[in-house]
Amino acid sequence: MDPRHKHISDLILNHSYHLAELSAKKHVKEFPIDGQGWLLLGEALMKQGKGKTAQLLFERALFLDPKAQWMQFMQSELQKVPRDEVVSEDIEKLLSTPKVTISAALIIKDEERSIERCIQSIIDAVDEIIVIDSGSTDLTLSLLQKYPQVQVHQREWNDSFAELRNEALRHVTSDWVFWLDADEWLHEDDRRLIRLAAGIYSSMDTYIPALQPCLINYVTNGHITEYSVPRLFQTNRGIHYNGRIHEQIATKKEGIFTSNVLHKPIGIRLHHDGYDPEIKAKKNKITRNINLLRMMTKEDPTNPGWWYFLGRETMNTEDKQSSLFYFSKAIELGESNRYFGRIAEIHMLMGKIYSSQNKLEAAEKSYSKALALHPDYPDAHFLLASIAVSKAQKLLEGAYKHVNAASNGFHTYRGTVAPDQSIHLWRAELLRSDLLVLNGHFAEAVSILQALQAEIPSLDIIDTKLKFIEQQIHQLSNRA
Repeated sequence: MDPRHKHISDLILNHSYHLAELSAKKHVKEFPIDGQGWLLLGEALMKQGKGKTAQLLFERALFLDPKAQWMQFMQSELQKVPRDEVVSEDIEKLLSTPKVTISAALIIKDEERSIERCIQSIIDAVDEIIVIDSGSTDLTLSLLQKYPQVQVHQREWNDSFAELRNEALRHVTSDWVFWLDADEWLHEDDRRLIRLAAGIYSSMDTYIPALQPCLINYVTNGHITEYSVPRLFQTNRGIHYNGRIHEQIATKKEGIFTSNVLHKPIGIRLHHDGYDPEIKAKKNKITRNINLLRMMTKEDPTNPGWWYFLGRETMNTEDKQSSLFYFSKAIELGESNRYFGRIAEIHMLMGKIYSSQNKLEAAEKSYSKALALHPDYPDAHFLLASIAVSKAQKLLEGAYKHVNAASNGFHTYRGTVAPDQSIHLWRAELLRSDLLVLNGHFAEAVSILQALQAEIPSLDIIDTKLKFIEQQIHQLSNRA
């Protein structure tokens, strides 16, 4: 725990709530982007019976740290506290942010399906909307004529999305720019939050903030959320885009591998339905993306990011071997670039390819490499557990096969060495019951053991095994 957080937390634990409040106020004034600081300030005030104020502070904390898991607990604690106080002026001042101007920016081509949905979601949230069209031939441009706030500029398609985005930046006149794709739309409850986020981060000088909203990607079996793409940044800090496809924000000095850009998730939600299989197929995105990425790896062959993206796109085809080659190339180049942070993810993707090919040893090795880089990586632990279960199942199947062969072998075996008769009499059945227990077939195991006990009552081990099964059934019923 950060020493500053620990100091405030210790004050709360020692019931020094007012001192904790004063310390937390000082902290958030100095570090207004620290979600944990706002959380501790809210907790200190909640402990003093100020539920309305605490609620506001918790909302700010969650906005700055949207991946946090504590909100449900704090909401339950708030139910015990009245919320009828007047929020103090000093808290209102702490929560206030400077006024900023915001532009929304889009690059489009033939987006009649979704362009109005996108524009209507953002139109009241920004000061201007800049659209770069690269040759629409459908109804997109006529639909945009309904919106006088939208500035449409034409730019010829030159096999580069970065070129289109940089053209949009050239027309932006606001302090901040918020990027959307035409197949995305802003959550209706989050319209005011774009300006709030920009205001909170406007005073940051040491780093260039690049804020990453929550992308809610609609896929075949539901939706996937991620915070991986920066969409909100200042326009006067020298940021531009690089890359024909999967374009990345970059600075003139460092390119896409920046040391002074602070990527932070933010509690703004964007819906996206462009991953729908029918939509992707209609736009032929996979083929286009692979062709552009191949161009990029030829133009900039030492950039591990482009090889990573090429490997990821190729996973959507049948050419899995090429994908593995591209990933290996990305790892090779990425290991000498400390700002390349995708290596663990690449190992995971390679593991998934190996698993699809039933190469479990290679998959296990890839997942273990990812775990070595991030020991708490949940996906790696889960997939390693899945492989272990698969291996265990195969071992159990092999054990069944051998125990059955051991029993049946007494009818056919004619070797010179006499077999162990105890196998035929009771040991094979005892082992078979163990295998049934391992697979959760308790009733069948009990049946075998009871039959065996009736034949050989002197075998004390049977009682031990029956008691063990009884304990397992009892534990399972308690969990249920």
